[in-house]
Amino acid sequence: MKRSTVIVFLTVFLSLLTTTMTLFTPMPVHIKLIIRLILITLSITAWLFFKKQNKHVFSLLGFAFFVLNLAFLIVAPFTSEFLNLDMGSTKGIALSKLSDSLIISSVIIASVLLAKQTLRSIYITQGRLIPGLVTGFVFFILFGFLAFRNPDQPVDPSFLRNNWVWILIFVMANGFMEELIFRGLFLEKLNLLFSHHFSILITSVCFAMPHIIVQYQADTLLFAGICFVLGMICGYAMHYTRSIIAPALIHAGADLMIMVPIFATYGISG
Repeated sequence: MKRSTVIVFLTVFLSLLTTTMTLFTPMPVHIKLIIRLILITLSITAWLFFKKQNKHVFSLLGFAFFVLNLAFLIVAPFTSEFLNLDMGSTKGIALSKLSDSLIISSVIIASVLLAKQTLRSIYITQGRLIPGLVTGFVFFILFGFLAFRNPDQPVDPSFLRNNWVWILIFVMANGFMEELIFRGLFLEKLNLLFSHHFSILITSVCFAMPHIIVQYQADTLLFAGICFVLGMICGYAMHYTRSIIAPALIHAGADLMIMVPIFATYGISG
């Protein structure tokens, strides 16, 4: 690999990692705001600079980083406290996640359209619809079965009857949002610089790393490793189906394996 390619690879990787880590890492609000404003300034500067220099691919990446940081900035005030949501209930947690997903996704989609880019460029398209739906639902059903039939973490049937709607809203909202953030916004642009294998690798590592700091798993390194594998699966699913549909469903199914035991184990109410 050429030295220039390595530099570009590391720059893109570190930029995406920094952006995503600042969304998920617990830190004082004012510190996060300062970091977000710095990242917005850097990314919009890069976008406009490369656009002026006719560096089309780098301009697209600068725009993508600007849009992602802008979305993270806009969603920040809409906390569960601001929305008056009970985070001790499945309903409150689901609506909080739905709010995040709607705001972040709307900002990204609106920005892409305002920049006169196509939704296809962020994989919001039917793509290879039948393979995408089949692949997505197969994984979703498989992961759902494993979540509900796990002998080590049995789930009370009455809990599922009372909360399945909120659980479904949570995993679907999170699956779509995170696939748009980590892959949809970046894969096609990265493919203009690297092979799709490297592009998927970059996004998968950046997807896995923020999960090292989660507080709902005892072995966070193992969990991050599992997230890396999930990221690779979703990345190839997005690449080959040319759509966000399959990876969003796969991601939602994987979230069932995480969230159902957490809701049931910690006694979160309906």
